Amino acid sequence: MRILMLCSLVVAAASIQLGQAASEETKYLLQANLAVGNTTTVTVELEVGGDLITRDKNLVEEKLPMSVAGSLSYLEQLVASTGDSDGVVRSLRKYDEAKATIQIADHLAERSLPDGQKLVVTALRNGQSIINGCKSPLTREQLDLLDAMGNSLAINRLLPGRKMAEGENWDHESTCIGALLGMDHVAVCEVSSVIIGESHGQVQIRIGGTVHGTIDGATTEIDLRGGYLFHQRLGRITKFNLAIQEKRAAGEVIPGLDVVAKAKITITPTKAESPFSLALVEQTSDVSKPLRTALRYEATEQGFRFQHATHWFVTAEQRDLLSLRCLQESDLTSHCNVTTLPARSAGRATSLEQFERDVRDSLGKNLETVAAATQWTTSQGLDCLGVIANGKVQDVPVQWRYYLVASEGTPRVTLAFTVEQGLLKRFDNADREIVDSLELLTPSVAETANKSGKKTSR
Repeated sequence: MRILMLCSLVVAAASIQLGQAASEETKYLLQANLAVGNTTTVTVELEVGGDLITRDKNLVEEKLPMSVAGSLSYLEQLVASTGDSDGVVRSLRKYDEAKATIQIADHLAERSLPDGQKLVVTALRNGQSIINGCKSPLTREQLDLLDAMGNSLAINRLLPGRKMAEGENWDHESTCIGALLGMDHVAVCEVSSVIIGESHGQVQIRIGGTVHGTIDGATTEIDLRGGYLFHQRLGRITKFNLAIQEKRAAGEVIPGLDVVAKAKITITPTKAESPFSLALVEQTSDVSKPLRTALRYEATEQGFRFQHATHWFVTAEQRDLLSLRCLQESDLTSHCNVTTLPARSAGRATSLEQFERDVRDSLGKNLETVAAATQWTTSQGLDCLGVIANGKVQDVPVQWRYYLVASEGTPRVTLAFTVEQGLLKRFDNADREIVDSLELLTPSVAETANKSGKKTSR
């Protein structure tokens, strides 16, 4: 009897060990194995359909049918990574294709990336996605074209970094989902993934959930569903399909959306020779400081161009007037009007005293004090007059910053910034980058730019 019991115990113990081994075999290590220097080819196919929601000055909304069909194809090289799942990561991209067809009501627009802007550097830092041109800053339109949902630099952050079995699920951090969808801020993130199977060395994973937050300062609610494949040998996600239903409120600077969007992303490791110079790799791999996030605005027909931070948005474009708004941390902090004036006559430059008088006359009874009046030469070699004035509008303390920029043989440009005094600390002299980078174009330069197809960019 003891022998039989001993045999039974041995068999039971063996069965337990075999069961543990079988259970261990069904678990998959879902951890990215991405080394600096790794290069991949990435393709993205995007479809969007639904309504664009505009809002007039009386807050009356109008829905316009819209559709977008876009495609991206690029080679991406990882140039820096701090190693942790929420750390800083950077890559260089060379685009072979970046185009989109946008239909809004009866208006059809084609967007594409010009040859001179096909090298970009991208980064993830503190849950935010950054894309910059390597040769010169991108325009807002170019940034919107490239900043598609399903950011390939963020996709592998979906992985839990541990062994998991079929049927197990895990929740995603808001920083990961925010970067994946290109959001400014995530307030609610209830998104999870679950393993549904394995085939040919690739783990099949399903993702779904809801996200609430902001994009370009506008509140948005997103319901997302999708699936992706984790290639065990390559140690990375190679395919990602995502469908979202988004309801975005019309914001201070952008229209609202009620759309369904679909993205198909394919990521394939390659051993192709890197198109990026060693100097560029070294320059962009230093993550000790954040990437500069300037954009470029060109108004060649009006005769000027400048650089600006990404929180400035163009809200109106007319022949002689450009309007921008500054949106920081989802709050509107400033308005700016840029006006084009005829070229100054020889020997008749506007004096600082005359410019100050013009500012005083313009503000009228709203003016309380002139805090500063100065003149200098900008970094672009242009003559600049500046007047800072304080006052009130409907009992709200306001500061106005006026600039007149001029040069021989070019149109003059005035810039008028309006900031509530309570927001000056957050505004943090956001006007000076625009003023200091402003270039005035001679008629020959503007004409050449227009003939080459460089129209006013938004």
